Amino acid sequence: QTGSLSEVQAKININTASAEELQRLPSIGKTKAENILRYREKKPFQTEEEIMNVSGIGKKVFEQIQPQICVK
Repeated sequence: QTGSLSEVQAKININTASAEELQRLPSIGKTKAENILRYREKKPFQTEEEIMNVSGIGKKVFEQIQPQICVK
């Protein structure tokens, strides 16, 4: 039971994470992190898949980061 709890804690919430936290994700550097922040200022993410609407984040990047992100 504690294993599943730590897995949830390890995920980065893309609606609340700082640019620094977002940069811990694979393939996410300063520019992409800033793009994520700008995107969510207009409209918070409803699903993890929505991050692919952010400039510079396509299917390949999404597949790398999906296991490590959440929206709630």
